[in-house]
Amino acid sequence: MYSIGVDIGGSHITSCMYEHTNKQLLRKTLVYSKVNTKGSKEEILNSWVYAISKTIEVAKEKIKGVGIAMPGPFNYFDGISLISNVDKFESLYGVNIREELANRLNINPSQIRFINDATAFSITEALIGNATNHHRSIAITLGTGLGSSFLINGQPVMQGMNVPQGGFLYDKMYHGMLADNIFSTRGIIKKYKDLSGQKANNVRELCDRFEADPEAKRVFQWFGTELGKFLKPYILDFKSSIIVIGGNIAKAFPYFKNELLLQLPNIEVCVSDFGEDAAIIGSALLLDDIYYDDLKPTLKLM
Repeated sequence: MYSIGVDIGGSHITSCMYEHTNKQLLRKTLVYSKVNTKGSKEEILNSWVYAISKTIEVAKEKIKGVGIAMPGPFNYFDGISLISNVDKFESLYGVNIREELANRLNINPSQIRFINDATAFSITEALIGNATNHHRSIAITLGTGLGSSFLINGQPVMQGMNVPQGGFLYDKMYHGMLADNIFSTRGIIKKYKDLSGQKANNVRELCDRFEADPEAKRVFQWFGTELGKFLKPYILDFKSSIIVIGGNIAKAFPYFKNELLLQLPNIEVCVSDFGEDAAIIGSALLLDDIYYDDLKPTLKLM
């Protein structure tokens, strides 16, 4: 079976065909395209349709459907955008994206399915990645913000079962601050400025300075320690046996790994093997009807 996985970001769309039997993306079909997220409804939708259509054209295979990883807020069950007041995708507010894409791509609306981008990452890890053999798992993404997802037997859990509402951690307070403002690129950059008085443009820059700059080293030690302390009560309450880390900051894992592991003994901690492919694969996996039918009640809560 073939399906198309789509990852929609704040400035781009990535589309690629996924082969379910062999569990692999068909690289020759990958299309990456910039999107003017401040554009009109037609401009944005046309950009998305172009990328998806190009993947279909290159693949030359019959597809089951299209799975799309979207940032929120979004009505993932009905396929309606609820994004507003964030200076992107404003023209899509209230638009039924499923119907719009179905008409433009000539695909049955039921075969266009949506999922939160951070949840798509976690689904990949739970179904075909590091968390496959774990009954309970937590996946987090570290980048421009803090994404999180709690899963039982591969299914995201949004409430109850010792899970924070929505599976969200970004909105939790830690040391009097939002976790999203600490465990993110801006949190790391701010901490470095506070310690050194110097500016860093990104996390990669601090990685490059790690050996020569004591303050850069201190920042990563601080990050690993505090991230571990923050996550520990949620991991213990949920009884997760593994936490999988993704996002751009995951590339810096070797620099904060030791301090993080000190705070999380007896928990398997690993970095995703899929990198930026994780959201694409996770969205494509939605075309597994059995899995998707089980997922529907959760989608209504997202």
